[in-house]
Amino acid sequence: MASSDDTKIDSILTHVEDYTKGIIKLTIVAPDELKNYAKTSNDDFAKCKIYNALCWIYFNSDPPKAMKYAKLQNPLAEKSGDKDAIIKTYDNMGWLYEGISDNENAVSFMLKSLKIKESINDTAGISISLAGLAGVYYKMSNYKLALSYFSQSYAIEKNSGSRNNEAVTLGNIGLCYVGLKEIDKGLKTYLKAVEIYSEVGKEMNARATYSNIGLIYLIDKLDYNNALFYFKKSAKLLEDGGDVSLQSNVHANMSETYTHLNDFTNALIHGKKSVKYANLSGDKENVLLANKSLAMAFYKNKNYRLAYEHFKIAFDMKDTIFNETSSNQIAEMQTKYDTEKKEAENSLLIAEKKLDKVALEKKSSQQKMLGLGLGLALMVVIYIAYSLNQKKKINKLLNVQNEEITSKNEIIEEKNKDITDSINYAQRIQDAILPEKSILKKHYESFIYYRPKDIVSGDFYWIKETENKIFFSVVDCTGHGVPGAFMSIIGANSLNKIVEDLKIETTGEILDELNNLVNIALGKKDVIDDIISIRDGMDISICSIDKSNNVLEYSGANNALYLLRKQQNKLDEMEVIMEDENSNFYEIKPNKMAI
Repeated sequence: MASSDDTKIDSILTHVEDYTKGIIKLTIVAPDELKNYAKTSNDDFAKCKIYNALCWIYFNSDPPKAMKYAKLQNPLAEKSGDKDAIIKTYDNMGWLYEGISDNENAVSFMLKSLKIKESINDTAGISISLAGLAGVYYKMSNYKLALSYFSQSYAIEKNSGSRNNEAVTLGNIGLCYVGLKEIDKGLKTYLKAVEIYSEVGKEMNARATYSNIGLIYLIDKLDYNNALFYFKKSAKLLEDGGDVSLQSNVHANMSETYTHLNDFTNALIHGKKSVKYANLSGDKENVLLANKSLAMAFYKNKNYRLAYEHFKIAFDMKDTIFNETSSNQIAEMQTKYDTEKKEAENSLLIAEKKLDKVALEKKSSQQKMLGLGLGLALMVVIYIAYSLNQKKKINKLLNVQNEEITSKNEIIEEKNKDITDSINYAQRIQDAILPEKSILKKHYESFIYYRPKDIVSGDFYWIKETENKIFFSVVDCTGHGVPGAFMSIIGANSLNKIVEDLKIETTGEILDELNNLVNIALGKKDVIDDIISIRDGMDISICSIDKSNNVLEYSGANNALYLLRKQQNKLDEMEVIMEDENSNFYEIKPNKMAI
């Protein structure tokens, strides 16, 4: 006897013709009832709808389970030929892949969905797909392409009459402008978005946008009163609950703003709120930012013990994030490199053996022909017939072997392509650690010449700006290609940690601490009579410029500093290496010891 839920499922599948409305009604049914129905049903399209409903039920609460049902739904939807079902399955797959940062699959399914929506002129659906694609590219930091897709979505929403959706899309466009460093355009777009929210009575939806406006005034414009004004608006809209991560960020930013305004009491109040919400969110980045803000507030209130405690929490969290990120990057690159190199070597070895075999067989056949020719000199006709027959067999054998060699060459080429593709991917990882050249160009006329020998590089440059100083360095790591790239990741992350977290600003001390961190990261040091012996490392030149007095400080480990000065600024205490009528060229030698 069928249960009441089974009867309800039958009724929905039979009487609700609209695909989307039917799925929405099915999501009200208990998941176990839907699963049992799908197990016993022979109707593929009915199972397609049920899997779709189960996917939506678990979409936010259990994404892996939602993905399981999306994958079950996908072939059934494609088999049915129903465009609504196909659109829904492509949308489900695209958004779920986006949630786990599988960007390639996310873009693939979103584009498939967009193509069908365009064929049936589903403008609302087109706008959603465009926004989805923009979101994926924004996560990949491709702000230019993200801006293009968000702008296309905005054109549709502006004509649709949905003012709330128009405001949401404007907020996203603002994020792209800020990512592209077009700050004034970003601010103008944010302000237009909150204006629309207010017009349609949806100001509650402007919480995040108000916070983003505050960040522009805090970070880019250094206008702390305006920053505080917008942070307060965001915090007020969050008072009734909501996203704890956003609450944590807003109060951390308010604490920092009050610190800039020398209102240390309020800085302390909002720093404590930020930590409370960060702990609720469980997000490591939020916990780091919140404790850092609270530590500074305690410090300004001269409570140095609590300042130290919260700074240590932030420092430990930064160290945890640093270790996880660098370890994952290095492990991924090493695994791909080792596996694919071994496969390529095996393929080359097999091909070489085949070539040797062909050569031996050919030589053997030629010797047989010569022996037969000498032994059958008097039987000319028989000899000719025999030799022709043998030649035919040899040619046939050679053709077979040549085909095998060609096939193996194609395999080798494919493996080489895979290895190159893998190293190209490693290049994108390495490029992510290189700093923006604009940091240096903002202060000085300068250029950087950087051209890796083997796609990825064992050399890298590093730039970091603090409140008082600008640091820049060039580093030559042990090895070339992928092995050298591993060392460059360790070096760059270690330099960031030394300056940002350990607050070391003297170039000589930075190199000493870098030496310690590299030894720890590699885990290969042998101490014999106080001499540290290690095979892997790097040569480095590092400089800092004090922005207040324009003094340059240099330290070097096996890398010299070269200085070009005008004749009128000649340094009498240093030996000139080269000179002409306008300039003098000096070399400041490094210590003869590597990191």
